[in-house]
Amino acid sequence: MKITDVKTIRLRASIPTDGQVFSRSGLRTMRSTTLIKVETDDGIYGLGSASGNGELIEVIVARTLKPLLVGMEPTAIDDIWDTAYYRGGHKEFGTRGIGVVALSGIDIALWDILGKVRGVPVYQLLGGKVRDKVPCYATALYPEEPSKVARRASGFADQGFKGVKIKVGFDLDQDIRIVRAVRQELGKDFIVMTDANQGYSIDVGIKAAQAFADAGAFWLEEPLFVEDIEGHAILRERGNTPIAVGENLHMTYGFENFILRGAVDFIQPDVARAGGITEIRKISALAAKHKVPVSFHTWGDGVALAASVHLSAALQDCILMELDYTYNPLREELLKVPFKVDDGDLTPSDLPGLGIELNEEALHRFAFAGAEDLTIRQKTLR
Repeated sequence: MKITDVKTIRLRASIPTDGQVFSRSGLRTMRSTTLIKVETDDGIYGLGSASGNGELIEVIVARTLKPLLVGMEPTAIDDIWDTAYYRGGHKEFGTRGIGVVALSGIDIALWDILGKVRGVPVYQLLGGKVRDKVPCYATALYPEEPSKVARRASGFADQGFKGVKIKVGFDLDQDIRIVRAVRQELGKDFIVMTDANQGYSIDVGIKAAQAFADAGAFWLEEPLFVEDIEGHAILRERGNTPIAVGENLHMTYGFENFILRGAVDFIQPDVARAGGITEIRKISALAAKHKVPVSFHTWGDGVALAASVHLSAALQDCILMELDYTYNPLREELLKVPFKVDDGDLTPSDLPGLGIELNEEALHRFAFAGAEDLTIRQKTLR
């Protein structure tokens, strides 16, 4: 069996006014993603997801990765990595960043193919399930009047979610009021996370971490600029709230720097960004060696969610998995059989590979052609 094509499928969906949230990057009015489809000469194909700038991913796949991979055996995943990253690709697109994001999507698709070839689900390829259901926490709490955020948090607890995450990193006084209100609403034992999306300076971050510790925060996520490893180490030592990072780190090397320098308590790799399933296995092994728990960052589409659920079901040291619970039709409508949350849990498919099929109608509805003619884009969906 040989790879015959590697395609990118860019998708974009508008968010209605009542579903929009104000994040660190401003008012979110759109959801977008890039799917990867790897095709073979015997008709088996694999699906992956790459979470980043779709235009750049498209160029990297077309100009660098596809020429390297066409003709290779798709189930020889280690050989593909050796060709696509170590011997060739990184010289073109760098050792971190958007090139690794593109390769992440291809890697997920290769594991989907491998599972289909062997007739087993991805979690079985990873050694089998260590848990039948994956416990999730909900990310959906953004800056509003504190009592309103607290009521939203209570609703997620009532649905069975095992924790909630509050977006902070805006105004420190407001952040503290919101965290305290949510804690008071949910009681002292419910898991409450905070996520600053790199929004604090070291001085403000220390104050925030100390205040959040008093409110019993489970962690403070990405408080500082992601490359400031020393700052995270200082904050971890002085702030009293555990530190979590990972959604913007790539490859094992990025996580290793944080772990070995004592700058993190929880790591949060994103399978559609950090290097795909292959690299996530290495990242998780590193974390297990140093006794650092793993909680997967999951933000994008239904394909990325499927890969994350398989990983979370199979890896021993995975604790709660994130579930973005804001408006996202690229998660809810993209798959023929969407994932359903059951009492705060998700369950991986038992079908071969990722166990998913795309909803063709949704693909066409959310197709984003960019500068290309839409008819060309629609051909890639077939």
